[in-house]
Amino acid sequence: MPTKRSLAGVLGAMTLALASALTAPAQAAPTAVAPTTSPAPARTELLAPGAGVQCTQGNFCASVWDPTAGRFRLFYFYACTRYYLANWNNWGEAMNSQTGGAVAVTYGSSGTVLNRYPADNAPYAVDWTPVYSIRNC
Repeated sequence: MPTKRSLAGVLGAMTLALASALTAPAQAAPTAVAPTTSPAPARTELLAPGAGVQCTQGNFCASVWDPTAGRFRLFYFYACTRYYLANWNNWGEAMNSQTGGAVAVTYGSSGTVLNRYPADNAPYAVDWTPVYSIRNC
């Protein structure tokens, strides 16, 4: 025997299905991720709006946009090692204030040298997007 469905029952089921579809969780917007390094640098700080890099003696310093803070973040690299970068995008600055003529080097994804920064305490504009690592000495 065929099952009879009332118009009210069918409309109720359709309403429930439509309400369920409309209240399904929306796709979350991508969340901002802060730039980091491994190993961690000696320290980091957020720069005041409009401030440029000021690097204390003995450090290689690099600034990069931090979308989680809406400001540039300044990294102080002191210990002589290779630092691997994560979420470093777009333009920032670099300044080498190390002593003894230490040259900082940036590397691309395949390990190729992208640039060298002499210990001259001068600010350099840097596109961090292709940089995968930094060796500060």
